Formats: sequence, C-alpha cells, structure tokens
Amino acid sequence: MWQWFKESMQANAELAIFLTLALGFFVGRLKVKGITLGSVTGTLLAGVLVGQLDIQIPDLVKTVAFIGFLFALGYRVGPQFFAALRKDGVPQLVVAVVGCVVGLIVAYAMAKIMGYGPGWGAGLLAGGLTQSAVIGVATDAINSSTTIPDDQKQTLVNQIPVGYAVCYLFGTAAAAYFLSQLAPRMLGTRNLAAECSEMEKKLGTFKDPDSQPAYRQVVRRTYRVAEGSELDGSTVRAEEELAASRGRRIFLQRYRRGDDLAFTTPDTVLRAGDVVTVTANHSDFIHGEMGAVGTEVDDTELLGYDIESVAVVLLDKRLVGKKLGELAEDEHARNLFVKKIVRAGVEIPFGITTVLHRGDEITIEGPKELVEKAIPAIGKPNRTSDETDYSYVGLGIFLGGLIGIPTIAIAGANIGLTTSGGALIMGLIFGWLRSRKPTFGRFPPAAEWLMDTGGLCMFVGIVGIQSGPNFISGVKSEGLGLLFAGLVVTLLPMLLTLFMGKLIYKWPTATNLGSTAGTFTTTASIGAVCDSAKSRVPVLGYTVPYAIGNTLLTIWGTVIVALLS
Repeated sequence: MWQWFKESMQANAELAIFLTLALGFFVGRLKVKGITLGSVTGTLLAGVLVGQLDIQIPDLVKTVAFIGFLFALGYRVGPQFFAALRKDGVPQLVVAVVGCVVGLIVAYAMAKIMGYGPGWGAGLLAGGLTQSAVIGVATDAINSSTTIPDDQKQTLVNQIPVGYAVCYLFGTAAAAYFLSQLAPRMLGTRNLAAECSEMEKKLGTFKDPDSQPAYRQVVRRTYRVAEGSELDGSTVRAEEELAASRGRRIFLQRYRRGDDLAFTTPDTVLRAGDVVTVTANHSDFIHGEMGAVGTEVDDTELLGYDIESVAVVLLDKRLVGKKLGELAEDEHARNLFVKKIVRAGVEIPFGITTVLHRGDEITIEGPKELVEKAIPAIGKPNRTSDETDYSYVGLGIFLGGLIGIPTIAIAGANIGLTTSGGALIMGLIFGWLRSRKPTFGRFPPAAEWLMDTGGLCMFVGIVGIQSGPNFISGVKSEGLGLLFAGLVVTLLPMLLTLFMGKLIYKWPTATNLGSTAGTFTTTASIGAVCDSAKSRVPVLGYTVPYAIGNTLLTIWGTVIVALLS
C-alpha cells in the first residue's frame, strides 16, 4: 500500500503539490499560546514532509507561482508605496528604509561571522526578517549567477529553505512577543491599551461598542411626531442642524402624512402626527433622548426604500488631505454614513479627525439615489464583482519580466532585477495606476489572494518538496547557529527603528510599534500588538512601512547573494 502511494506521488507530482497545500494550510492554522505558524511556514514544512518521497517537480511550475505572487504583492501595496514618497509619508518612509538597510547589514554581518555562503545567508535573511519572498528572489539570483559554479548552485538553493524555516519559526515568535510585551515598556509605556484608548478619543474613532455580529453602527427607525415637540412645525434642516449642535449626526429621510409617503427635503416642515424616519448612529439613539421627538412606531412601509453600501476609491483632489469631519459637511454627504476605510488593503480605524489619502477605499452607506449622487464627488466606485481583468494582470507580469532580464556588471558579478523582481516593480506601478483610475485593471480581493498567498504557498511548498531529502541533515548541521543568528537579525533592526520613532519623530508607542511591524512585514506581530493594545490603532503606523518593507526586503534577496558570492 505504501509503495503504491509513493509511486503514485512520484508519477503524479501535481497531486503531491495539492497534498502539500492541504497539509500546510491545516498546520498553519494551528495556534499555540496565541502564535500560529501561518500558511507559508506550514506549507514549507508540509513540503519537506512530502519531499521525503523523492518527488521530481519541474522548476517552471515553481517559477510561474512565484512570479504571480510578486506581481500580486506589488499590486496590493502599490498605492501606499507611492503615497509614502510624498511629503506626508516621509517620516515613515525614512524609518522603513533605514530599518530595511540595517536589516540587510546585520544579516550580512551575521552571515560573515558564521561563515555562511549565499545559500545559508539568504535563508538567514529570509527567515530573520520574516520575508518569505526572499526565498524565490535569492534562488533566481543564485541560478543566474555567473560567479557561482554550476555544480554548487543546487546545493546553495537547497540551503535557503532550511535557513528560512529555522530562523522564521523562532523569529516570528520572538518578534511577536517582543513588540507586544517587551517593547512598550522599553518605550516608556506601561499600559498600551490605555494609551490606545486615549488616542481613539483624540481621533474620534468610531469604535464598535458591541462585539456581537448583530450590532449595526447605523440604525434607521420611525417616529410619530408628538404635538408640541421640537419637531412639530420645524423644518428638516433646522432639526438636523440642532442635532449637529448637540454633537449628534441624524437625518430625516422620509415621512408619512396621512396615507401619503414622500422623501423629505431640507425645507420640509413636519407636523404633529407625521411619521418620519430617523437615521443615526446606534449610540445616538441611546443617548440622544429621541423620546423628545415623539413616539417610536413600527412602519415597515416607510422604511421600505433601498439602502446601498458601496466602496468608493477617493480620487477627487479637493478631498485629499481633508479630515473626515470636513467631508461630512459637504452637501453630498447628507444622509450618508462612512462604514469602513481601507488603506493599502488594510482596514484602518477612523473618526472625524482621520485625514483622507488619495486611493483610500471609503465604504459609504445610505439611500441608493443619494449614494449614486455622492460617488462622482468622491471618486470612482469599486463595486463588488468576481471578474478579473486578466489582460491587465498578464500584461503587467509580461512587462515586469522583460525589465527584469537585463543585468549590470558590478564588481565582476552580473546583478539585475531578475524576472521575478521585475514583476514586483511592475506590480507596484500597475497597482498604483489602478488606484488612480479604478475604471480598468480590476483585480478582486479573492483573485488577488489566490495569486498572492496561494502563489507564494505553492512556490514554498514546491521548494520544500525539492529540498526535503536534504532538509533534516541541513538542520542538524547548522540548526543552533542559525537559531542564534536569526534572533539577532530579527531583533537588532527592530530596536533601531523603535528608538528612531521615539527619539527622532516622537511617535506614540502604538504608532511606533505598528511602524516597526510593518517595516519588517511581520503580520503575526501586528496582530499580537493589536491584541495587546485591545485596539486597531497600531495599524495606522503599519501600512506605509509595510509597503516599503515588502519591496526592499524582497529585493535584498538578490543583494545578499551578490554580497556573499
């Protein structure tokens, strides 16, 4: 039975790939003391296990998966990457670049101290700085190198995933614990949750007060206007302005007078006996003393109008740089509420003081006809759709591969972007172009995830399968040394960026921690920091450095090979 299974896997390598993905994602979800391996590391280890069957897989499959991943990665962070090049993102840009450069220097120094060549050195860099993409870029760099003898290339390539696995496992856990537990105290913050709570108050953050899924931030109810109440004889505009003066944002959308139903206008005068719809934040109904208006009634017909929730990409130059509270004062904002803001693929906490950036995806909700009128004043809608513009994606990968082919001779070594590095750069450009003109190049999140995470996991899984026979011997020979070197590479650059943020830019601890987690692309760390802070405020410092870190750390795969060759 076992022999049949082994021969079947060897004869049908495609089945081995999918078995590796299935096992890897299962293992990656397992949680130990709040820490998970993640799908990438889980798939690598699963690949090593399946690789003990000595399965041969063509390199082309691995290359296609990896180049697709890099394009999707660049596409996702492109808008925020270019936003960081402008004035408002310079501090985070500087810290991220310095952190990445120091990370490269520390990795190179530790590799020299430990006597590592380009294989172990690239694995140390990939795992210590928790950047899985380095595996593929370094592999391409080794295979295309003219200074490394051909008979040594496969040995060096096999060393990369071993070094990555050892350093990543311990580096991820160490980074998450360090940033969430030790770093706040080092920066002088004893209660991170309390600091984030204060920041939320200053930001005016709309924080969901109810953790149950049934909670609705925006609520619509119907009231019968009482005789002598503040609504009796008042205009809609006057009542909405009165509520605003009390710190509440309410809208009166429709009303019933006798058997007639109609939409209100700002000049509509309401009378006793009218039934009117009131739209407001849930908290305003609780604290707003709505009983002074009249008696709540159940009028399903009056509330029977269509509500639309649409994500709109902010493109209007007049709104870029403004605060969300200023946007609420616009005439097009009447009866509309912001439900969510996504920046560079990351949902951020928001409030009236949140500054809007070009490319922000703002989800607005309200009556359908009002939402449709407001969309052109904000930007372009990004409506829900499952279709991918593959002509755009395919062209981007093709052009990226072309610009990555040329090389430059430096110190006797031919150095270039490689086709994978070119795909990353073109992904950045195409993602940025899409954010500026979202009328073309649609790449839905599900398709992006499949090419991004799915492509990376397929690549890493195949790497594990190919290196499986030599993996265990590699761990035995270099395990302890790699563990020590990896922890140094993980923690030393983090210390530098944290103190840069504190001493030079005077950032709040929450923002500082988010920036460091983003610089070194440690997804597990930002999750641990947010859990410790009991808030998503640290994410505000995460997005820009994450875009920079993803780009530079990936490119370092080529650089570390050149330095150690």
